[in-house]
This record gives sequence, structure tokens and C-alpha cells, in this order.
Amino acid sequence: RLVQDRVQQAIVGAQRSGLEFAVLFIDLDKFKDINDTLGHDTGDRLLEIVARRLTESLRAQDTVGRQGGDAFIVLLASLTTASASSRVAQKILDALALPFEINGLTLRSGASIGIAVYPQDGTDVESLLKNSDTAMYSAKAAGRNNYQFFAEEMNAVSVERVLLESRLREAIERDELMLHYQPL
Repeated sequence: RLVQDRVQQAIVGAQRSGLEFAVLFIDLDKFKDINDTLGHDTGDRLLEIVARRLTESLRAQDTVGRQGGDAFIVLLASLTTASASSRVAQKILDALALPFEINGLTLRSGASIGIAVYPQDGTDVESLLKNSDTAMYSAKAAGRNNYQFFAEEMNAVSVERVLLESRLREAIERDELMLHYQPL
């Protein structure tokens, strides 16, 4: 809620100043594996260290918040250029690529980051969060441990994937699929 409130404040400020800002959606790579195999205590400790590293990678006027699970949202306030957000995203990736020492274990994770920039990628809180999330999934699809800026084509790909899944479910329900074995 804090991040959403800060994004709303940034929108109002950007409308007055004409400056841009960016919303970064950060999802940890391999967190589920760490959490499932080493336990929730280790996963929770990892999230604490990640939160600290994120905070250390940002300026005082920026905001970081946990969206839930292993997802974080970062608000980069008052950017002079949109490309400035790519430098911060790379700084975050570098910080999260360092090993994590937890309970005598050395763990490695990484992150996938999606970036949405105001106003070109959205003019309200909901669209900026949604578009940064969409860009994050594109970063995961591109091999993880990278960042992607939102592009409108990403929405078309997402819509097509949802429609395809829906059509396949309908085909299964109507018994319209037939399995054939074809040896190679």
C-alpha cells in the first residue's frame, strides 16, 4: 500500500514538474527452490537480505516495498531520463547476484526486473504496476537475471497466451482433442 501511495504521489509530482519516474517490478529467480528445499526460515532470511540490498541500491527519495511472496516493487522517483532506470536496474541485479550467506550455506539467486516509465507506460498506479509486472515476465522469458522495459507488444503476447489457454481448456471440455502416438 505504501508503494502504491508513493506511486500516486509521484504521478501528481510528475504532472507538475514534467519529470519522469519508473516503477520496477522485481521477482527473485530460484526463490521457490530455495524456500521449498531449505525451508521457510531460510527463505524469510533471504527476503530480509534482499530487502536490505535493494534499499542500499537506491537513493533516499526512492521507495522499495514487498509486493508479496518473492516480489518487490521499487519506485524510482524523479528521473531526468528513462535510461537512468536501467542503471539502477543493473545495480540491483549486481547486488542480488552476490552470494547470500545464510545458516552456514552460500546461496545464489538473482532477479528478473520489469520496468515501466511514467507517462509513456501508464498514467495511473494500476497500469504502471501491471505493465512493470508484464515486463518482468518478459525478463524471465528472456532467460532470467535481466531487466526489460515495458513495450506495448508485451500486452499483445500476454493477451494471446491467455486466449490460447482459454481455447485449449474449452477444447478439452468439449472433448475436441485427440491424442495420436507417432513414433519417431
